[in-house]
Amino acid sequence: MAYTRPEAILLGLLHVLGRDVARTKLVKLTYLMDEANYRLRGETMTGFEYIFDYYGPNAEGNAIVEMLGELGEEGLVDIHSRDMPGDRVMYLYRDMGKVDPDELPLSGDDWLEILAAVHKYGAMNREQIVAASKDTTPMMNAVQFQRLQFQQDSVLTDAEIASSVFWQETVAGMNNESTRIPIEEIREQLEQSHTSL
Repeated sequence: MAYTRPEAILLGLLHVLGRDVARTKLVKLTYLMDEANYRLRGETMTGFEYIFDYYGPNAEGNAIVEMLGELGEEGLVDIHSRDMPGDRVMYLYRDMGKVDPDELPLSGDDWLEILAAVHKYGAMNREQIVAASKDTTPMMNAVQFQRLQFQQDSVLTDAEIASSVFWQETVAGMNNESTRIPIEEIREQLEQSHTSL
């Protein structure tokens, strides 16, 4: 089966997370990964446009949730809900394990960025990841319900890279002479990532 790039990114994220992930957390995690990639490379990983909605950044047209719904209909993503206090409902997503990661059109650099994002944000609870997503440059001067304006960093300082595992892994991936990392190495990094969460 052929996957679009945003589908591959979402499936890759769910695969690396390896457990139920709440909708809000998955949307904010995708945003944070896209924002970081734009800062470094001048483009998002997924191609989604983002707006400042009721709860912070969200893909325009609720595109992440819509795409996850389509992947759920295809039997690739399990979507279920849990009742919460105050008559609220939490929607949860999980990789169904039907997609071989080797089949996803993702480079070694893509996998490194996914791993780095999960390492940095994967253990955060809802409130923490929402706060992290609001503490980004596009959200600083954002107008609610308007499109967010991403900005590329002209130069990342050594101090910024040294203080962030995400930036260290991303820059290391960019400096890697090969364009792909062997799947065995990716799987080893995935296993290490799971044990640290």
